[in-house]
Order: sequence, then structure tokens, then C-alpha cells
Amino acid sequence: MKISIALCTLNGEKFLRTQLSSFVDQTMRADEIIVCDEGSTDRTLEILEQFADRLPLVIHRNPVRLGTYQNFQKALSLCSGDYIFPADQDDYWDHQKIERISTYFNHHDQAEVVFTDALLVDEFGQISGKKLWSTFRFREKQQREWRAGKSLDILLDGNRVTGCTMGIRKRFLDKISPFPTNLPSFFLHDAWMGISAALENRIDFIPATYVQYRLHSEQQVGVKGNPGTPPTMWERIQRPHEDKVGPYRKKLAYLVALREAVSVKFPNQRFEPLDTRIDYWDRRANLPEARWKRLKKTIQNLILGNYHRYKDIDSPAETPYLMFLGDLIE
Repeated sequence: MKISIALCTLNGEKFLRTQLSSFVDQTMRADEIIVCDEGSTDRTLEILEQFADRLPLVIHRNPVRLGTYQNFQKALSLCSGDYIFPADQDDYWDHQKIERISTYFNHHDQAEVVFTDALLVDEFGQISGKKLWSTFRFREKQQREWRAGKSLDILLDGNRVTGCTMGIRKRFLDKISPFPTNLPSFFLHDAWMGISAALENRIDFIPATYVQYRLHSEQQVGVKGNPGTPPTMWERIQRPHEDKVGPYRKKLAYLVALREAVSVKFPNQRFEPLDTRIDYWDRRANLPEARWKRLKKTIQNLILGNYHRYKDIDSPAETPYLMFLGDLIE
């Protein structure tokens, strides 16, 4: 069994040494560490060279900047290990991370992707007391639903699979590569691997924290903050029709693009949870501007239970009916 780490770097001198040290301290050491650097202009490459005698580093310097999504695809594709672990440059791994996830793979052959929780730390490495799953709202209820076979539904609500906590089998990575290029910029490599594995119900989680996930101002991808205050009902009624349906059309376009992407990789797979969402958002994205013409589409979504099914998990009980009224009268 061969172990690979796929590490992407870009001007990471501030925290890289800490992450590399955690690789050195693993109880199960990686056989190769593929590094894809995005043109660092600080001491990143120098720090990598300092660890060359302690870690099996293979460093690739990208001639042009690829971006997070494509750079991770490149790093992952260059890995030859049976189990592959994506890594960010600014985190810190528990010394048993590789061993624990590898052991899980060894005892669960059906699992193609496994992920864990993480501790949130600040830029000085101080533990905040919060965990990644609570931030992503991957709570006990969602975990029970996941175990009951609803992993795809949960991931379509929002990604819960963070690349730095993940392990993936090489055989599955080969199946889902190359990664699609038709998806929006917010869709990242870990979301693609997670959703792909969920389509076949071959993704699982370990309720443990094997990563210290660092939050700081310089990170390329991280935990997002409060999206802001939603508009009042009066503001919603007054706003132009396009302002209402515009976000729905973006959501629909994303789901349609995702449907196209997974159809290529899984031609014989059923996509019922995805197709149901597409139907729901299609009705909302194409609401007629004349309010009286919306009645059929909105009643369909209400009778089918879609407003209940797709409401925010923290919204109050009356929210589905407010969504229905909003679609009808805004």
C-alpha cells in the first residue's frame, strides 16, 4: 500500500514549515508528496528544499497560475499512491491522520472517499474551541441522515467535505478525472470528489479531528462569514422581477452544469435527488413576471413538498409557506 500527499502552494512561507513538520511526524509516513507551486515569490520553495532530506517531496512549478481547483487536480493526478491525501499549505495535521484514515480504508473497501472534522485555529495556532463541522452545519441530524443514505442530498445543500480532511482512493480518483471545467468558480475540487462519491454512496466520514484548520486573512479558500441581512418582504415585493429570479437562475445553471458533468463520469447512474432539485429551481427561475401566471408553478412546488424539502435547515416552520407566498406575490 502506497501513500501520497497532494500539496498545493502559493506564497505560503508564513505557515508552510508547520504543515511540513506535521508530515514528518506522521505515524504512517507518506511515500511521496507531490507539490504543485503556483509561482511563489516568497521563501516557499526555499522552505520546501529545507525539508527535502526528511520528506519525499516532488516539486512541480506551474509555468502559469492554474487556480485552486485546477492546481489540486494537477497535484492529485500526479500522485501514484493507493490512498491520496490533499493538503493545504497552512494547516497542521494530527500525527495519526494518515494512519487513522488509511486504517479506515483498509476495513471499509466500499468507501472511496473518507473525510473528518477539524479544529479551527487562528493564525497563531490558538485553538478557537470551534470545529469545522459546526461551521458547515454538519450536525448529528445531518450525520444520521448521511448514514441513512442521504449523502448526496446533504452535499447538494452545501459542501461538507473539506479537502484537507479527506482521503481518496487512487482507483476512484482515476474514475472521476479529469475534473469538469463547466462548473462555476465557487465549486472546488473537494466538492467534486465528495459529490462524485456520494452518487454511488461510497463516501463516509469519521467523527474525529485530525486537522487543525487555520483561519487567516491570506488564505485562498476558507470558512465564509455571515452572508448579510436578507431583504424585508416589502423590499422583496418592490424589487424588479429579475432581482428575484436572478439568483434562482444562477442556482439552476449550476445544477444543470453539475448534472451534465456527472452524466459523463457516471453514464448508467440515476440522479433522482439532483433531477428533483433541477425541477424545483426551474419552476422558481422561470416564474412569469405576471403574478397571476405563477399560480400553477408555485402550487406544484408546494404540493410536491419542495418548499419544505429545500428550505434552509435553520429556518422556522413557517418558512416554506413564506417561500410559496414570495414566489406568488413578489
